[in-house]
Amino acid sequence: MNTLPLINNLKLIIGRSLLITSITSLGWLTGLAPSISRVQSYGLSWENIAQAQDFTDQEVTDYARAVLAMEPRRKEAYEEIKGISGGSVPPVVCSETRGINDLNRNIRTIAVNYCDQAKKIIESHNLTVARFNAITLAQKSNPAIKARIQAELVRLQQAGQ
Repeated sequence: MNTLPLINNLKLIIGRSLLITSITSLGWLTGLAPSISRVQSYGLSWENIAQAQDFTDQEVTDYARAVLAMEPRRKEAYEEIKGISGGSVPPVVCSETRGINDLNRNIRTIAVNYCDQAKKIIESHNLTVARFNAITLAQKSNPAIKARIQAELVRLQQAGQ
């Protein structure tokens, strides 16, 4: 059985969720809404994952910890790609194999490494990629979940975690 398409799909899904989560979390933590219009214009959609769901307090904590753990690597990958590409960062969406494959070799290597690390981080925080993505989607449409995540992010940061 060829697992490469499955792995590539997971990478693309993770990338989308990480991007959404990182942007949202940064906005929550700083009170500013970062402007990354190129990324936002690519229409991130999660219809297959979205369902009205309840999330436990532990899942919200695990999600927030995963987001905080991924952020330094996301920033690092962004800066590496920015340096290689001369300042213009192409869209990197882990779940879009074609887009990843179209990147130049050096940028593709950074992107794939980031996607792999993001998946490991999510899983090391007791979440599946599917559950992480479900929480990401839910917070976009459910203010109560969004508020729970925001409060947990603030609590974790204040606690130094």
